[in-house]
Amino acid sequence: MKIERKHSKRDHLFYSALTILISAIGFAGFSFTYFGPIIRASYPSSGMVLHLHGWSFFLWYLLFPIQAIFIARRKRVFHMILGRFSVILVLLMTLTGILVLTVRVEEAMRNGGPQIWLLYGPLVLSNLVLFVTFYFAGMYMAIKNRLQSHKRLIIVASSIGLGAGFFRLIFHLSGFHPMSLPVGVLGCSLFIIIGIIYDKITHRYVHPAYWAGLIVMLIVEVSLLPQVNGEMVAWINEGLAAIGEYLGDFYPTEPTGEI
Repeated sequence: MKIERKHSKRDHLFYSALTILISAIGFAGFSFTYFGPIIRASYPSSGMVLHLHGWSFFLWYLLFPIQAIFIARRKRVFHMILGRFSVILVLLMTLTGILVLTVRVEEAMRNGGPQIWLLYGPLVLSNLVLFVTFYFAGMYMAIKNRLQSHKRLIIVASSIGLGAGFFRLIFHLSGFHPMSLPVGVLGCSLFIIIGIIYDKITHRYVHPAYWAGLIVMLIVEVSLLPQVNGEMVAWINEGLAAIGEYLGDFYPTEPTGEI
């Protein structure tokens, strides 16, 4: 069993830069469909749930690089305080995300809403589930003081959670294409690959957290593409729509905007 190495100054610089890059891309993507229209006062009237999801997402990815910088500056106490607060944000952004997703799938299935939810609703669900799974795995490693595993698992979680923002950035730069969303979601594996390359070059060893994150992400999310497994996508949509039917009162979809 490998002994986890201590943090180096080079590691601190790399992880601070990587977290800033990940968050910046997320903010750039959402600036076109959410943050920009909010600032210009042109965003359509929407329910509180949508805004809770959007701003909890914003705050989590804002704290993400700040926490890395705190560690680099040996401010571990502040890092841990923000880490505890980030748990609340993760729960909020995930629960509101699932609420919006299920209601949108139900609307698309029963009332002719945007069909993209039926194509990629299960993919979005897997994105949320994997984000939460790797995030809490990372928090568990922090409790166990396995900090090398902790920081890599959080990188994996943040990369997977970036799918919606990365998709919007691709959409803005290249225009809509049926594969824009899956390319955006799966393209976030790039940040995990950057971590793998850094480990290999710097430490001559790739931490298993990266391999686990990359392999699980690709297997789960590719298997939920409608082009790969249409029957499973349809089956999951039925379940999401059934849940959305009961949750519709908590998230009225008209009038609304899209994050």
